[in-house]
Amino acid sequence: MNRFTSTLSLVLAFGLLGSVPVGLADDTSTTTTKTTTYTGVVSEINPNTSTIILRSERAPAPVTYNFTKETTFVDAQGNVVSYETIRNAPVTVEYIKEGDQTIVKRVVATRPGSVIHKEETTTHTESR
Repeated sequence: MNRFTSTLSLVLAFGLLGSVPVGLADDTSTTTTKTTTYTGVVSEINPNTSTIILRSERAPAPVTYNFTKETTFVDAQGNVVSYETIRNAPVTVEYIKEGDQTIVKRVVATRPGSVIHKEETTTHTESR
């Protein structure tokens, strides 16, 4: 009887241990971020209001974006530059929509190009 009880306890213990990874496997999260780009010339950049205004020959009105401390400003080679260096320069901005705001993630100084608007969606799945 003692041997039967020990064996039964062992089987139950392994059964409980075997179910733990199943519960953890269900704990995943998926984040989808839509990044859009826009190409134009910086007509104004205001660090006090954290806004950047772009003009494009193809758009009838200037477009205003918000930037944050996390926004990076880079040249065409990917080297970090100050936001002052892009004033009156052609750029491509990569931005996302957060609520009713358009937040710039990265500003790349470029040469004038033909791309005016492009969208890219990235999905990231993370297991916990």
